[in-house]
Formats: sequence, C-alpha cells, structure tokens
Amino acid sequence: MAKTITAPFSNRREDQQRLYKVNGSIVIDKNGRTYFSFPSMDAYREWQQLGTEAHQRKVGAL
Repeated sequence: MAKTITAPFSNRREDQQRLYKVNGSIVIDKNGRTYFSFPSMDAYREWQQLGTEAHQRKVGAL
C-alpha cells in the first residue's frame, strides 16, 4: 500500500477542486490543524501538475 502524502491546507477553491480530482481529502488532525492528504505520491504529483497547467492557462502560456 502506498504511503499517504500530506501538504499544507489551501483555502483556494481551485486547489480543493484539484484535490478532489486526484482522490485526495482534507484532514483535520487532533490538534485542529488542517491539511491536504493524498493517497500516494503519484496523486500528489498529479495534483501539482494540474495546478501548473491551470496556472499556465491563466497566464496564457498554453
């Protein structure tokens, strides 16, 4: 089984929508800290790639 990967929480709706697309989740730990959780490193990398592509579309690079 793949190791769960975490990343800092983002309030940005676009980040959260991309998280959903890669089957990630928003987690609140026992200390009340919120973060993104990804089922694998591949899912995390896909989330990053989707963000890169969205940014490039926004600035007109694609």
